[in-house]
Amino acid sequence: MRVVRKLVAGALIAGAASVLAVMGAGSASAFALTPLPGGVQVDLTPGDTQWVHQSHIGQTIGMLPHPSAASFGQALDSAADLSSHYPDGRVVFTVYGPMDQLNGSMLALQ
Repeated sequence: MRVVRKLVAGALIAGAASVLAVMGAGSASAFALTPLPGGVQVDLTPGDTQWVHQSHIGQTIGMLPHPSAASFGQALDSAADLSSHYPDGRVVFTVYGPMDQLNGSMLALQ
């Protein structure tokens, strides 16, 4: 079971890294990562939020082999959809815990 967890965690890390690299590559003002005790906060810019909304990247994240991937992907797409209706709309989310036991919260900001 440990091997499976490590493989899932590796796939999740690789998937998240590739998503973040693609997001950062197309934007002059990249998202912000803020370390928190036991986790990290990700603050998407309005441009990044629009890109997430238009590309439906949450659907791709939802296919990662992780128990939380589907619900996170749906929440990300929903928050980006809501925020994209406002000129300065953006999405902020936090993730806590080890990669094989993630939990967190998501907030769509206007």
